[in-house]
Amino acid sequence: MSTIRKKGIITTIFIYAGFLLGALNTYLYAKYFQPDQTGLTRVLLDIAVLSSSFALLGTNTIVVKFFPYYKNFHKENKSELVTISFIFSLVGFLIIFLSFNTFMKPLIIRKFIGKAPLLVEYFYLVFPLTLFLTLFQVLEAQTWTIQKGHVANFLKEVLFRGINTILNVLFIGGLLSFPLYADLFSFQYFVIFAALIIYLLYARQLKMSFQISKLTKRLWKKMVPYSLFILGSNVISLMSTTMDGIIISSLMGLSFTSVFINTQYISNFIVVPYRAALSMAAGPISQAWKDRDILKLDRIYKKTSLNLLIASSFIFAMIMLNWDDLLNWVKPDPIYHLGKPVMFYLGLYQVIELGTGMNSAIIITSRRWKFELYSNIILLTLTLPLTYILIKHMGMIGAALATLISRTIFNVVRFIFLYKVYNLQPFTKKTLLAVVLPLAVYPLVAYTIHLRDPLMGLIVRSAAFTAVYAFLLLQLRVSEDAMQVFETIKKRVRQLAGR
Repeated sequence: MSTIRKKGIITTIFIYAGFLLGALNTYLYAKYFQPDQTGLTRVLLDIAVLSSSFALLGTNTIVVKFFPYYKNFHKENKSELVTISFIFSLVGFLIIFLSFNTFMKPLIIRKFIGKAPLLVEYFYLVFPLTLFLTLFQVLEAQTWTIQKGHVANFLKEVLFRGINTILNVLFIGGLLSFPLYADLFSFQYFVIFAALIIYLLYARQLKMSFQISKLTKRLWKKMVPYSLFILGSNVISLMSTTMDGIIISSLMGLSFTSVFINTQYISNFIVVPYRAALSMAAGPISQAWKDRDILKLDRIYKKTSLNLLIASSFIFAMIMLNWDDLLNWVKPDPIYHLGKPVMFYLGLYQVIELGTGMNSAIIITSRRWKFELYSNIILLTLTLPLTYILIKHMGMIGAALATLISRTIFNVVRFIFLYKVYNLQPFTKKTLLAVVLPLAVYPLVAYTIHLRDPLMGLIVRSAAFTAVYAFLLLQLRVSEDAMQVFETIKKRVRQLAGR
């Protein structure tokens, strides 16, 4: 098994472990927190993610794109690239901090004091969340360039959510008041940022220079416009994915926001394979563009598209199969039962998104990287009015439907761009099989297995779907990577059995 595939599997394990912790946290929030308290934590994180995209000023993507040049120039692996990124990110955070505390404060109070007063009361917690998330993302980009993305993923997915679990248990046990809980909640990113610094220093992979080299003087005219364009692109992209929760908070209140964002969180299980693949593929894609190796890009594009489509459609089908039993087993506040149609639209969008492969990473690291901004402007132009109008008419379901419509058009535009400009497209003959397979297996399981006990129903239905799906996937030889992983697992099992 190749090193990249091994690290990809490790990363996937870390991410899913984090999601299991996140699922536990979602259960604790739904069972023991007030819906508006849960909504508060979700919206604070959404605002912090959006704010950090401003604060980064596109510097994390600069680290990924220009690292190959600095690696060749600085033979001792000591450069000013990360130093520059840190400095600009701190400047970006200062701009955010001053903006929120001056002219944006009256707007925030006016928009949220009626339906979400708790958000106004605790809004100051956005700042520590934003600062340390921003700094963490700079270091995360560094781990991608040195093929250590699995370490950052462990901290972000497992440690971060593990800290959240501890805080939740302490609050539920009465050891923390909610104000103290909220304050500690806002410093979770500080812990993983500090942990990543310690790891990189220990591994001697944080050799920062404070001298501007000849390479920077030569490249800065390319780096500055690149960072500004990526900044605009990232901000617009995140606005399109986080504004729905913020709009729901303003129009409907934090309780409905809690339902929407918790459902959105469950739908994000579908995105896990993409996040694992991106942390492993970002470096090779950037190197392939530097080497002008279009054939390598084509292989990465097709392989990631097929594997991500298989994984995402499988996870989406599993979630929809078990939604009702899951809620009947957990028994949360009845308001959470409103999330099923939201889950359907959000899950369908995730499958479409992953099925188009690494189009974003390929565009960002290409010479036509400006199209990343242009396509995201199209996305935002579609998303904001659609989201606002459909939420007013359809509530939370409208937000999910707006996401599905806008993101589908967005991915079609990017598909056409890569095909027309570089003759790159992600689909093969196996793509059709990857689409038909879950559509065939889903009704077979959904309409034949009905058990009164929700936990048993969840277990039996999941096992049946997984067995049939995996059997057909391997028999039809849909994915070469799936076959290789299966053979590796079978070999390891035989070795263990022979001991």
